[in-house]
Amino acid sequence: MESTEKEKKEGLIEFYDSFEDMLKFFCDNTTIHGTVRLNCSRENKMKTTFWLVLYFVAFAMMYWQFGQLTDQYWAYPTNTIIGLQSKGKIFPAVTICNLNPYRFDQVNMYINQLDQLAKETLYLLYEYEYEVPESPQQVVDLQDLLNNVTGQFNGNFILDQSIVLQKLQENGSGPALPGQKKFKVGFKLCNSSGDCYYKWFWSGFDAVHEWYKFHYINIMSNIPAVLNIANNFSRDYILTCHFNEMPCDEREYVHFHHPIYGNCFTINNHWKENSWYSSRPGKQYGLSIVVKTDLHDNMPLLSQAAGARIMIHNPNQPPLVEHQGFDIRPGTENSISVKQEEAIRLGGKYSQCTSDGSDLGIKILYNTSYTMQACLNSCFQYKMIEVCGCGYYFYPLPPGMEYCNYNKHPDWGYCFYQLYEKMLDHTLICFTQCPKQCKQTEYHLSAGTAKWPSPVSKAKKLLSLQERYNSTSKRSDISKINVYYEELSYRSVEETPSVSVTMLLSSMGGLWSWWFGSSVLSVAEIAELVLDTVAMVIIVIYQWKKQRAKRNDGTIGTDAASNICPVPYIDSKAFSSPQTGPPGKELESKTDDPKFNGEINDFS
Repeated sequence: MESTEKEKKEGLIEFYDSFEDMLKFFCDNTTIHGTVRLNCSRENKMKTTFWLVLYFVAFAMMYWQFGQLTDQYWAYPTNTIIGLQSKGKIFPAVTICNLNPYRFDQVNMYINQLDQLAKETLYLLYEYEYEVPESPQQVVDLQDLLNNVTGQFNGNFILDQSIVLQKLQENGSGPALPGQKKFKVGFKLCNSSGDCYYKWFWSGFDAVHEWYKFHYINIMSNIPAVLNIANNFSRDYILTCHFNEMPCDEREYVHFHHPIYGNCFTINNHWKENSWYSSRPGKQYGLSIVVKTDLHDNMPLLSQAAGARIMIHNPNQPPLVEHQGFDIRPGTENSISVKQEEAIRLGGKYSQCTSDGSDLGIKILYNTSYTMQACLNSCFQYKMIEVCGCGYYFYPLPPGMEYCNYNKHPDWGYCFYQLYEKMLDHTLICFTQCPKQCKQTEYHLSAGTAKWPSPVSKAKKLLSLQERYNSTSKRSDISKINVYYEELSYRSVEETPSVSVTMLLSSMGGLWSWWFGSSVLSVAEIAELVLDTVAMVIIVIYQWKKQRAKRNDGTIGTDAASNICPVPYIDSKAFSSPQTGPPGKELESKTDDPKFNGEINDFS
């Protein structure tokens, strides 16, 4: 009696007796709003059905909105934050060129041949008498500029006089027909298999320049494209230079020679120990230089402008004057105001950008920091070497490679122009391999121009006091350039994630609270219900398999016994003898016999 009244002790792990008990406990104790109605209204089937449908509709709507949120997150959208910063800044680098390339003594003979070919071609094409420069003023020996000359000059170079300018059909597919009035101008390039390509132009002026430059590239292929030479040439070109009303240090100029734009000087280059720092806006706190812009007519078909070419860029950026520079007129004062803008991109999954280009499959050929244009030039050079077998003259070379010329590589012109057209059409793979910079500084320029010096100005007389300037020179021989910050405040454009992980979880929590009025602990309750359901299913499956195994074992034992044991013996007299007592008496006595009971039990 005491054992029956003894309370059952609670075990460490208790399971529900049934799924119904488990769901009833969950509905009665969960913090999810509305769930309790499933249990309270279980006696009313209509209410139970209503709340059940409402419950699942709310779940469906919530998870549909969850899907919308996750789709937005995996799209990695960004917001753009525009801010204004006001503080002193590093002054930009200024690269300026005189638009007068040298004639080098090592190749001057071939350039003279090219000038003569140009004279004959222009006469046949336009009946124009081109005057070849008889005695160029600047014929320079390369040995005087460089201590160690790495290029081996080919004394057996032969100018290909079969590549001449000619009149082409309007579609540029072949030579123009005799007497055809409308035509284009260009030249033909063929490969070793006989396929030809016509490079044509609408303007005869552009055609002459490009044709002359093509031959010039072949002649100059053994001379380095950009020569970093000594700074002693700056005194012949830069007459005065002041920054922040203080004289510039000429020793900090970086001087190089460009094959098209001539003598170039970079002021405030990244190689300087102390970069210029601008603390105030305005012309008097910027850079002011006076340069010589006289034209020597060294190669008038190659360098067709008079004045100077200038580029304002980041001190860490290579001076790619052929892509980003602009020209300055001689005899003028040019005031260039600068506004700085800084772009900060997220990169990674949000946008395609790179910090320094080290994560790209392309090695930048320029000895400067990463820029998209430097990457495009490097990529194109690698493609040139891969497809055409040699490098393009105006871009740096990888180690062990050589520049193209049609004596060694007869097909390179045909290959180059087709590859370059793909570059212009943005169909070359380089545009996918060269992303923008993740942090990029850009300069927006505004320029104003005035005649300088004016006839009544004393500037020319003051300049004549300098020994580097000839007082008899014309006003068109000089130009003044002012570069300064218009304002010190600069615009910062920064990308931020539109949907961050924190915002995603916050939005999901808001939806969860909106539909069910619950918190993150309610999610733990659902997780607990799922685990309990899994445990119950495992227990039920385990018990079912165990009972099935027992039934299979019992059936096998009975069948085996029926094959071995004889049929139970039942005495017939017990049923045929007359009854002496009340009906059922004898049967009752027989069933009281334990042996008989056993036989009945066994038989049954």
